[in-house]
Amino acid sequence: MSTSDPRIDSILAALEKFSSSLCQQLDFNQQTDQRIATLMNRLDQFESSQFDNLETLLKAAPSNSKSTPSDESTPQVTAGSHHLNLTPRPDAIDTSMVQQPKLKSTWASIASKPPAPLNDRKRQALHRFFNPPVNDSIQNGSYTFVYISRSRRMNRSQIRSKFHEISIDNLRVLDLNFPACNTIGILLHEVYLPEFQSKLLEIDAHLIQDFDPLDHHHVADPKYQGLSEERRTQLAKALHQNRCIRSLYFIRPHFVPSVAKYFIRKGWVSSHAAQDIINQRLRRPVKRRPDPHSAVAHTLQTSQPSGFSAQASFTLSSASQVPPTATLQDWYGNPVSTQDMDTTPDFASNASGSESSRPSSPISDVIDLPQ
Repeated sequence: MSTSDPRIDSILAALEKFSSSLCQQLDFNQQTDQRIATLMNRLDQFESSQFDNLETLLKAAPSNSKSTPSDESTPQVTAGSHHLNLTPRPDAIDTSMVQQPKLKSTWASIASKPPAPLNDRKRQALHRFFNPPVNDSIQNGSYTFVYISRSRRMNRSQIRSKFHEISIDNLRVLDLNFPACNTIGILLHEVYLPEFQSKLLEIDAHLIQDFDPLDHHHVADPKYQGLSEERRTQLAKALHQNRCIRSLYFIRPHFVPSVAKYFIRKGWVSSHAAQDIINQRLRRPVKRRPDPHSAVAHTLQTSQPSGFSAQASFTLSSASQVPPTATLQDWYGNPVSTQDMDTTPDFASNASGSESSRPSSPISDVIDLPQ
């Protein structure tokens, strides 16, 4: 009897081992198929329940006036779909945490929003606007310049930022200037002055008392050191007048007349220069003449003496015969012919269509004086 070849024995052993591994792999595949089938059944049940929950939430949510596309507001969930990146357990899902679809905002919904609530500053401003002045003394001397010190060079934006940090209302601070070295001039309304001082006391800061912006010692430019004391005083006054004129061009237009009166009363700006600035910054409607055939003209004629009535009648009749030579505009920009309008010193027209230039600086007049 011949002995078997060892190579054949090794091949037979490998075949037996491979056959047994195939049987084990077949059992493992069957178990895997059963698990996949169980998971697929659970996934189908979960998707169907989630779809029902989303449908219930969409029915309960308020409908928007404009229909939104379903692909943007509602996720497409199919009961038979199995392509999900994350599959949480059904018992770990909280239906209350499901986000509702975001509805698109329309112009109607934006316009229907209530206005923002009034804060204290707006409420106080409206109270001042719709109430008479407090008293005549405050109204006549309504504004004042106060002066505080500074330790370093700062511009106006930085100063207003510092004011905001100590809760000073920058809307009540009309203007800032720098009348002297390390000094800040602040234009305020006298009603706000006590509150302004209280805010400064919180940081242990105080106003400079008895500060004279017209003092010749405040002219610190070395090129003016050779001028006499009289000329330096004139230069200090001219510099302060320039600062006041810049303030009138900077502040809000409805403050210009009252601040200009304060400057005129202090002697810092001439009445002619102040009136020119008021005419430039405040466009006022020109005075309209009454129609000679209107009831107003008839009432004026009958209420005046005979001589004056005849003169007024002649004026009104002659005014209607004057041909229009230029076009004026009223407050609302409507063109009005000159035969229906009468310009007075109290009203400034804009017939030219362009603002006049600012007045020349008074500093040049002081410097050009002979020494």
